[in-house]
Amino acid sequence: MWRSVGCVLLLTTTSAAIAQPSRFTCDTPRGKRVEAGSSGNVQWIDDDLDTVRPSVVIDGETFSVTWGTSAATEGKGAKLTTYVFAAAHRTAASIFATRVDESTAEIFRFYFASRSLYKLTSRLESPSADAKATPFVATYLATCREQ
Repeated sequence: MWRSVGCVLLLTTTSAAIAQPSRFTCDTPRGKRVEAGSSGNVQWIDDDLDTVRPSVVIDGETFSVTWGTSAATEGKGAKLTTYVFAAAHRTAASIFATRVDESTAEIFRFYFASRSLYKLTSRLESPSADAKATPFVATYLATCREQ
């Protein structure tokens, strides 16, 4: 009798521990964006991400990423956005999800072994009569640590 009660308690506490979401806070990301120069040439520009501190929560197939500026900058308030992907694609190496709207496509991918968050953004520039308008592309990488 006591053995069966002990087994039930062990299974209950083990499944509760496994069910806890993994939470990560990330360092300032590094990254670059593409900009079209005045002569139409494309160049990679270092992005200023000093106030960005991403965070990640992984709960089974649910992948949440908080991204944005956590501190107010000149003339602008703080702006944090949390994206929750309820059916993210998970493998043994990583979990990733995409977000698409009318003007932007983003891929968020978290690598388990290196605890790195990768973000790729592609956004069309404002509408232009020039059919060869260059899309805006940015790529960012942040190293994270478990909370």
